[in-house]
Amino acid sequence: MIQPKLINHRFLEEYPSGSTVNYLDRHFYIMGDDASEIMLLNEEMQEVERVSLLAKGETMRTPKATKADIEASLIVDYENEAVILFFGSGSLTPHRDSAFLFNPNTKQITQINYTAFYNQLRMEVAHLNIEAATLVNNHFLLGIRANNSSPYNTIAVASSDIFLPVFKHKIQIKLPLNLPVGISGMDYDFKTDRLFMTFSSEDTSNALDDGQVGDSYLAMVENAAQKLLNTELSLDFMVNLTDLDAVFTAQKIEGVSLIASNRLILVADDDLGNTRIFTMSL
Repeated sequence: MIQPKLINHRFLEEYPSGSTVNYLDRHFYIMGDDASEIMLLNEEMQEVERVSLLAKGETMRTPKATKADIEASLIVDYENEAVILFFGSGSLTPHRDSAFLFNPNTKQITQINYTAFYNQLRMEVAHLNIEAATLVNNHFLLGIRANNSSPYNTIAVASSDIFLPVFKHKIQIKLPLNLPVGISGMDYDFKTDRLFMTFSSEDTSNALDDGQVGDSYLAMVENAAQKLLNTELSLDFMVNLTDLDAVFTAQKIEGVSLIASNRLILVADDDLGNTRIFTMSL
């Protein structure tokens, strides 16, 4: 049985709405859903640089009506290099129907129109809102968030063709006691075959509007690769993070990334434009 423990946490200065995080080559790459830049941190959680992903606006936060709404990302091989693929949520077309391929070595960014792929997903779910992503057995896993009018959290499994993924099947996540929470982050440890997920509660009736922030949760699935072949997925472990430490109060956990098999980093958005990161041991 894992026993998560908070190691440390940090407020990120002047960086809005942290929504997804990846750990690659001893650096952390953070993106906010209404940010225009990728933030890079070193292993000491110090800012190294920011890389422009989108054109900067007049304010630090991109307006909701036009933002790309990047809520999820994963690491994938492309041309023999490890790169990061950022996903727009798809909750508002066409503004949120793009993916962005980022090469950390060259800093090159390629925008990809995912409307055709997202239309495949819209045929499968009532309200598309991609909030989590990871790679398992050479397939994309995309976590589609529930809300008050669309109560089921879903994982969409797709081919890992970067420029034109193809939908394969969907998996309904079964939550204990039917908790009214939505998936917000996901990462997979191929060494232990564990799938880590984060969930958060937010009082909203649709995929576009924010709501009052409630508690956030960390969950895990053991022997995940085999279980992901099914149409339903039960969780082996789930903990309310506020019960672990009061510092998680009013922090909407948006993303999770493995640092090692016994350590995680979480990124949080408080819906006020602020970003905080948390390091946890398992």
